[in-house]
Amino acid sequence: MPPARTPARADEKVPVPEVRSGRAIRREALVTAMIDGAMDLVREGGIEGLTLQKLAKSLGYVATAVYRYFPSKDALVAALQRTAVGQIQQQFAAELGARAERFQGTPASRDLASLLAAAEIYLDLPATQPKSFYLVAVLLGDPQIHLSDEESLRTAPMLRALLESIAAIFVSATTTGALEAGSAEERTLAFWATLHGATCLEKARRVVPTLPASKDVGMVAVKALLRGWGAPPAVLAAAARKRKSP
Repeated sequence: MPPARTPARADEKVPVPEVRSGRAIRREALVTAMIDGAMDLVREGGIEGLTLQKLAKSLGYVATAVYRYFPSKDALVAALQRTAVGQIQQQFAAELGARAERFQGTPASRDLASLLAAAEIYLDLPATQPKSFYLVAVLLGDPQIHLSDEESLRTAPMLRALLESIAAIFVSATTTGALEAGSAEERTLAFWATLHGATCLEKARRVVPTLPASKDVGMVAVKALLRGWGAPPAVLAAAARKRKSP
């Protein structure tokens, strides 16, 4: 027999499971289908080629069905950006957490191993999260403005949370002596810019196939950054071995 449940105290709040109506479930499925369809259209024709009319046609809907959930292209593109950043953030959290459990050694070597792992996760995004990576690359890396300031501000907290998860490792790395003292925010932005720039080299390899793989270039560049920020060579080498160990 299952153990008897201990009665709740009078002042104890018992969690009530969320009950979602069939209408809410259908609405969520419809919005998800629209976002997935819009991501496919962006991959095919870029942000400029995305229209609410094209999205409705691709899904077999009338245009008013799309306008009901996304009153403008700006609102749709903002939803795509939030979805893409959210998916990348989830992947970073899951993979970094799983890899961190394997890291052993000194706190300094673990911090450097975490930074190398974060770099590897980002460099793998074009393969592991192709749609989300493309959207983030276009919306955040392209100098052209694709979103209004209002919609961009709504996305800012999600992007900030992703960057802060990396900044936290930089803060820890200065505490453990893995890196010299310095601005975690500046290092996070330099880290991201370096990695994103490396991923852009993959296009160049289509023209010059003999160029090194973008992932290899990215990891070399990140290690150079870490050494420049004071990472002891021996500790960095040990961190690289930990990252590759099963």
